[in-house]
Amino acid sequence: MKKLVIYSVLICATALFSCRQTDLLDAKINTDLNEQSVFSDSARTVDFLFGIYADIAHNWQYYRRPQVRGSFSDACDESVNRYSNQTFHYPINGALSSSIWAPPITDPWTVGYRNIRRANLYLAKVGQSPLSDALKRSSKAEARFLRAWFYEEMMRHYAAVPILGDTLFNIDTDFNQPRNSYEECVNYLVSELDAIAPDLPLEQLPENHGRITRGAALALKARVLLYAASPLFNGGGFGETEAQKRVVGYPTYDATRWAKAAKAAEDVVNLHVYSLYEDNVTAPGYGFNRVFLMRKNPEYIFQFMLAPNRSPESWIFAPSRGGSAYSLPTQNLAEAFGMIDGKPIVSGGPIEQSPLFDPQDPFKDRDPRFNYTFCYNGTPWFLGATKQKEPIYTYVGAPNDGFDKRDYHTGYFWRKMLDDNTAWTGGANTERCLPMIRYAEVLLGYAEASNESDNIGVAYDQLKLLRKRAGILPGSDDLYGLRPDLTKDEMRKVIQNERMVELAYEEQRFFDVRRWKIAMETQNVLIRAMKITKTGDTYQYEIVPVNHPNRQLQTVPRTHLMPINQAEIGRNGALIQNPGY
Repeated sequence: MKKLVIYSVLICATALFSCRQTDLLDAKINTDLNEQSVFSDSARTVDFLFGIYADIAHNWQYYRRPQVRGSFSDACDESVNRYSNQTFHYPINGALSSSIWAPPITDPWTVGYRNIRRANLYLAKVGQSPLSDALKRSSKAEARFLRAWFYEEMMRHYAAVPILGDTLFNIDTDFNQPRNSYEECVNYLVSELDAIAPDLPLEQLPENHGRITRGAALALKARVLLYAASPLFNGGGFGETEAQKRVVGYPTYDATRWAKAAKAAEDVVNLHVYSLYEDNVTAPGYGFNRVFLMRKNPEYIFQFMLAPNRSPESWIFAPSRGGSAYSLPTQNLAEAFGMIDGKPIVSGGPIEQSPLFDPQDPFKDRDPRFNYTFCYNGTPWFLGATKQKEPIYTYVGAPNDGFDKRDYHTGYFWRKMLDDNTAWTGGANTERCLPMIRYAEVLLGYAEASNESDNIGVAYDQLKLLRKRAGILPGSDDLYGLRPDLTKDEMRKVIQNERMVELAYEEQRFFDVRRWKIAMETQNVLIRAMKITKTGDTYQYEIVPVNHPNRQLQTVPRTHLMPINQAEIGRNGALIQNPGY
């Protein structure tokens, strides 16, 4: 059994992790391994740790769904997937139940506990290794961070889970452990992340780029506390029994939880290590585009390392460039993006509608983040045949990429995290990593928690930083389109929209609308598309329902949380099921 566990972990260790050509990218599998041989060799000890890193993006968007390249972004108002009735659609089509045992519903539980055991094994055995005392100390902190990472991932999906501590369970263990309370889970993660932060470096050496830093520990703590303060978990009344209410959140509301979340985000800011990557000289908002195409930048706090590649251009981009267009962004998402003056394109919100918006020229003068999130009709993109940029056309009748060329077309392709200087059919590989935590998320959490703590001035400051980087015009008042007299409730709506824009397609929106308890409002909507018709040299724009079986989102209260699989409850009778399942 020990040999099997070690071997499976070292297989994971061959996943892409570091910049160096001589480490895990070239790792060789040795089948003659056991605990003694692994932890008596320094290189194998480190490889074991890297094997835990290999799963941090296990549930992240298009990366881990090889058959469908879809995830929870395709189960909310952000995007649609070319397929229907996939497991990730179940939260919006009424099919989600506790009998489901398939990714991505179950991955956080199965992958999470598998890696928590690996972390515990590392912590138990690393003392036997020939690593220096300093490396043992820092690598143990890394293992504890990774353990906390997988717990936090489970809590976003299921709320409280059984906390194993340092216990090493094995195949013979009689496992019958109940879920801890939500409060106990939060306290455990906060204490762990506080404890390891001093043992982690502020910045890693170049040869260790991608490994965990002090900022990653503090930023994960800030995320944990932001969720804990949010309406779903902070006395949200979600649950049918008192025992159930304790595992799905705090039974009563406490406003000080927002202050704790704000302080945790402020601690990351005060490290003075991170900043938004900004470049408004090349083009307005170009830094927002470029940050996702750089292996190393000042904004990434924790990232999943990848070798240079063109994979996203293959998976989610336009067919004319060799893409499979598995996932397409929606008109619903497009309408969240305002104009270059920072004001929205729709009326009725806390900020007045922009006078710049023209529905007959809807892509002109938009928030520059719009241009770097969506590929729309006329967007220039590298074409392998000509070795230069040529327009991509999405109007009805356009060859390859036209609106009528696929039933589920939304009128857009994803541009975010893709490189317009390359394509699957030709061009260079792109250096990129997957953003697990970036500084923009910390600033948005800081703004949200500060606003809820009645410190609206701090919220303004963070939004201004984000909008400045985005390339939005400051205006004569230097407020980047914000109204100077927003109330707390109005600022909350502005921040929620800012998260939808800034963090689009980053595995955030699906969970945000649930922790805010607005999913019943925002996720029971018709998914819409931008249909463009060309007459001569003129385009007509029409917003229509997308032709997809899941165009009408059907979200019910129980899907605020994912179910614990009934087979798990059958094996462990101490587990309490989530409400509604």
